[in-house]
Amino acid sequence: MTDDFWAKVLEPGEDLLWTGRPRPRLSLRNFQLLGPFIGAIGTVIAGGLLLTYNDLPVSQSVILAVIIALVVLSLVKGLNRWTDLARTRYALTSHRALFFRLQKGETRVKAFPRSAETKPDVKKTSPPSVFFIRQERADNPVLAAHLGFEYIHDSDGLGALLANRFEGDPK
Repeated sequence: MTDDFWAKVLEPGEDLLWTGRPRPRLSLRNFQLLGPFIGAIGTVIAGGLLLTYNDLPVSQSVILAVIIALVVLSLVKGLNRWTDLARTRYALTSHRALFFRLQKGETRVKAFPRSAETKPDVKKTSPPSVFFIRQERADNPVLAAHLGFEYIHDSDGLGALLANRFEGDPK
């Protein structure tokens, strides 16, 4: 992201404090990312056993079609999540937390005011994820999402810039 880009995005008097992007590693801590792929492998194994020891009145072609459909759905879900992360960028400014999504020649931005910051919740993913924005739904304020920057290498550096400290903060 170039200086021209930031000149268009930042408001007058707003300073860019931190930028980053998700960089997940293959790890058991990132099971939510690996889950669909492990599910696909499990489906293939279960399907193989089912086809081998099939005493069901259903034809093997139907079972095979269901297995293939489940594997494809699981793999598509997993690949979509990895692709979404690859297209995501983050920035923290003096006034806002910015979430960028790169899509086909355009960049979509979601901005949340720093006043929406809560006590950061650090998830022990690999690398860590820091959730620090509370977003309430307009139609139902009881339902709220906890948003933040996922799989970032510099979580300690980011933590030092947040208004609230989090558990394990080295300060």
